[in-house]
Amino acid sequence: MTAFLIFSFLTGAVLGQRFRVLVLLPLTFIMALAAIPVGLLVDLTVLESLKGLAFAAIALQGGYLFGSGARFGLAAARATRIFSRPVKVTR
Repeated sequence: MTAFLIFSFLTGAVLGQRFRVLVLLPLTFIMALAAIPVGLLVDLTVLESLKGLAFAAIALQGGYLFGSGARFGLAAARATRIFSRPVKVTR
């Protein structure tokens, strides 16, 4: 379970670097379609599978938030490097 949560977080971080937030909806739906049958195959109850799905969805969204913040942080660092001197707004 912990490995799946780490994988979900890292997947969210990668998606946060590249895509908009709407990519989380289909990915969560695909996770839901896969979590129930896989949970039943490994002898988990439906409730335990749904609990794992909820934790994985939260980890995915947290990873997305982290990746999106990293993207904007890198862009801000790049912008300060390009515009190193202050720009005069008034003459």
